[in-house]
Order: sequence, then C-alpha cells, then structure tokens
Amino acid sequence: LSAQGYAPVPELYAGTWANVNQGLQGSARDILTTYWQHTINHLESDNHDYKIHQLPLARIKKVMKADPEVKMISAEAPILFAKGCDVFITELTMRAWIHAEDNKRRTLQRSDIAAALAKSDMFDFLIDIVPREEATSHTKRSAPQAPGAPQAPGHGQLPPQPPGVPQQHPMGPPEYGAMGQHPLGQEQDYRQQPPMYGGAVQSDPAYGHPQPQMFGEMYGYSQLPPQQ
Repeated sequence: LSAQGYAPVPELYAGTWANVNQGLQGSARDILTTYWQHTINHLESDNHDYKIHQLPLARIKKVMKADPEVKMISAEAPILFAKGCDVFITELTMRAWIHAEDNKRRTLQRSDIAAALAKSDMFDFLIDIVPREEATSHTKRSAPQAPGAPQAPGHGQLPPQPPGVPQQHPMGPPEYGAMGQHPLGQEQDYRQQPPMYGGAVQSDPAYGHPQPQMFGEMYGYSQLPPQQ
C-alpha cells in the first residue's frame, strides 16, 4: 500500500502519534505509517465479529486475574486486550523485518528484534526481556574485518615469521609404514654375523677328573675301602 501511494503524510503523526515511525527513515517510515493508518481505518469503519480473535481470551483472562487488585473483568476487556496484542506483535515483527532486510538477510533473528526495540522509546518496558546488548553484539559480529588487519592462523598453520628469521617448515606426520621394517638390511642375516667374543673358549683341564679329598686330610678320616 505504501508503494502505491497510500502512505499518509508523515507530518500527520504528531503529538501522541509521534512515536509511530520513530527511528525509521525513508520507505521503512512509509510502511509503518501506512500500517497504522490502515489499522485505524479498520477499527473505526469495519464491522467486527467479537467471537473471532487472533489470540486466546482465556490466556488473557488468566494473566489479568494474576493481579491481586483485579476483582472483576468485563466482557469487552479481553477483546480489547486481544486486539491490542495483535497490533503490537504485528508492528514489532514489521520493525524487526525491516532491520533484517537492511542487513541483507531473509531470516528473522533475535538480534533483529533487539535492534528494532532499541530504535523507539515506547519499547523500553521490554528492556528486561530483550537486553540492548544483543543488538550491539550482533552488530560487532556482522562488521567486516579491516583489510589491513592480520588474520589469526588457522588449524595447522604457523604464525607469520618476522623479517630476518629463517622460515620454519612444519614437520610432516611420521611414516608409520617404515616402523614395521627390520633394522638390518635384506642382504644381511643374523646367522652370518661374526662371534661376539673373540677366540674359542678353553676348557678346564681338571674337568672330568676326580677332585682330591681335602676333608680327609683336615679331620684325619681314613679313606674308605672301595666298594665291591
């Protein structure tokens, strides 16, 4: 409707209606003013079916009864609250969608809602639910990095070396296939190796001969006769 020229004059919204297009410029301001003008015309001129609601009245009554000062609820009060919540949700969605399109995105995020709330003073009562820090943190993340700023080295990369320092090459992975090979050459055999100790081992000349009787000489035992 705003593109077809149905947008009202922005100066029309002054005084109490000054916050309708607060924080918006250009076509976004025309979209919000057109929506509010269309909503006002619908409420004032169209016939309404009070049995059809966009939001459940039972939930609204439950919230209203949570206040200890509320004793009775009239029949038209939940209907007005339901319509007011419908308008509020629609306007907030439109403001958040405008912020998403300004950032070249087609997906509505929580940061878009936080940025939309920060542009108008009438949403200050939601600061405890949607803090303003979310909008600022998203802006910092989406800001492009300066062309001259150094980039952090990725996984497997070495940091840049200062001038005058020789370039270091990263060590490659160990060759696990070579670990299973025999340390000796293929042409060598352990059976052909020279003996470890030089020369043959000489045998004891007394090996195999009877040893002398030293206990007999010491204690005076006579030699036993040979067995027959």
